[in-house]
Parts: sequence; structure tokens; C-alpha cells
Amino acid sequence: MFKRKIIFFLFLFFPLTIKAEVLYPLASLDAYPLSKGKWELRLGVKYLHDRWFPFERKDTDRRELQLPQIDLNIGIVHNVEIHLSYFYLYQDSKNTGSEWGSGDLNVGIKINLLREDIYIPAFSLDISTKLPNADYEKRLGTDETDFFAKILLTKKWSECKIFFNIGIGILGNPKMYNAQDDIMVYGFGINYKMRPSLKVLGEISGWAFSHKHNNYTVLTLGGQYLLNSSWRIDAGLHFGLTEESEDWGISTGISYLWQW
Repeated sequence: MFKRKIIFFLFLFFPLTIKAEVLYPLASLDAYPLSKGKWELRLGVKYLHDRWFPFERKDTDRRELQLPQIDLNIGIVHNVEIHLSYFYLYQDSKNTGSEWGSGDLNVGIKINLLREDIYIPAFSLDISTKLPNADYEKRLGTDETDFFAKILLTKKWSECKIFFNIGIGILGNPKMYNAQDDIMVYGFGINYKMRPSLKVLGEISGWAFSHKHNNYTVLTLGGQYLLNSSWRIDAGLHFGLTEESEDWGISTGISYLWQW
């Protein structure tokens, strides 16, 4: 009996193989990390029309172009992945005019704690932080440190994967010293394989329960096309569903996956 319990524990918390799925162009994360020694680099571009800026009401007619977007995912061990994202930014708004400059650098770690079974989804914990490297006066970023902790769930049925993210965010307030805004972050959607080389994806994601005008909800519809085992392209359309969200947006990117 004791031996069976040990085997069951190892089966749940130390999976032998996990197939990673990256959900670009979506904002949500899949519960599956990259396998040990796998690296993935993505270069992309994203345009957002009439996007809100954190801690400000949506009345600035802000247009934002992220070019390039750079995403790097690294499989460290069998159940741990490190991910980094950065973008260079052009923004144009009524308050600041037109500006080019560095956007934000985000660094995170994804830890798979429970493998998927017939009746249970894959379960992971993701912890990330946004570093204060963007110019607030030019409205390229808040120049504050933000912290996020999320639970990631993924369940597969045939060619379809359902995913759900939920967690908390702590946002540094650039308008008030030593102040913050505590929010809920969420995302849920679907990843469907139409053909071996083609996937369609959709999600609803956003922030909620903010007290500082930081609530938003966005619907994203997109697709991925696998050129071969190493190269993949993605594209998406983004539609704001609430007042604080962008009106609409479009994004695309190309990814390269390799074994180190």
C-alpha cells in the first residue's frame, strides 16, 4: 500500500513527458511548460487602437504599436519553464503626442505541479514580474514594478484543449508614492487543432476588481500555422469588450523552436 502511494505521488507531481503548447497570439498561458532543454524565440508586432493607459481613464485617444515584440521561453527541467517578454513601443495620444521608446520587460517562471489525467486537468503555477524600465513621462510604461501570480489549468479532449488562468496582480501606482492597485487577472479559452499544421485559438482575458481604472476585458481570435517542426507563424485579432479596453487590435509573429 505504501509503495502504491509513492507511485501515485510521483505520477502526479513528476510527469515523465509533457507536451508544451504556446498560445500566441493569446495573452493566456498553457499549463504545459516546455520540456528540458527546449528554447523558443518569437518576434512579433502588435497594434492597439484607442488603448487605455494604466491608472488613467480612457480619454486620450491612444494608439500603440509594439515593434518588435520579443518573447523567449526556456525549458529548465521537466516541469519548469522560464519566460521573458519585451517590446519596443511607439505610442501616439492627446496627452503626450508621438513617442518612440523602450516598453516593459516581463520575467516569469512556470512550474507544473500536477499532470493531466482522465478526470483532472494539468495544473501549474506561474509567477512573474514587470520591471520598471519604461519612461512614464512619455507614457511608454508606468516605470513601476508589478507582480503577478496565476493558477494555470489545461484539459484536452481529442483535438481540443480548454485552458483557464486565474490569479492576482499587484500594480505599482506611478501617481502616488508607495501605493498599489490589487487586481484579479484571468483568461479562459480554447485551442483547437483543425489539421496537423493548423490551429485556431480564442480567449477572453483581462483584469478585474481594480479601484484605479485598470479593469479591462479583451476577446482574441487567432490562429497558428506550423511551417515545420521548428518554425511557426501566428496571427490574431483583438476586440475590447469593456470601456477601459482597446477598441480593437491586430497582431502577428513568427516563432523558432530548438533543442539546446
